[in-house]
Amino acid sequence: MTETPTQYIARIMSLVQGHDLFAVLEATPSKLRSLLAAKSAEAIATRPAPDKWSPSEIVIHLSEVELIVSCRIRLILGANGTPIQAFDQDAWAVRYANQPYEPALELFGVVRAANLALLKSLTPEQWQQYGMHAERGKETVERVVQMLAGHDLNHLHQLA
Repeated sequence: MTETPTQYIARIMSLVQGHDLFAVLEATPSKLRSLLAAKSAEAIATRPAPDKWSPSEIVIHLSEVELIVSCRIRLILGANGTPIQAFDQDAWAVRYANQPYEPALELFGVVRAANLALLKSLTPEQWQQYGMHAERGKETVERVVQMLAGHDLNHLHQLA
């Protein structure tokens, strides 16, 4: 069963409740590396079920989401109220099975570090700037970051 945007938001936001956003975001790259180091190459490449992504595919997805969120935050900061395009993660994921995960893992760590540096520099007013997401409506920078941390936790749970 496919989630509605409202159901997705509720599920992801429930995962981040009670967590320090920066602690989650800072810890994710090393947690990913640790979780992958504990798995065989075969386990990393194998889907647990036909409709579920392999650990490798999850890492590639996380790296692409990090790039998208990086752009979204910068677009919002550059033009408050800017439109934010949605994307179909399943349409993007059809490419993942043939890609190595290692470059994606490295990219994820580098872009995450840059994003954290930016986020730590924001004023309280900038945290409240927003974009208009095509499916989810108004999203402040704060909400984008909350969703990102919840998204991290969702996929870390899957990998564990």
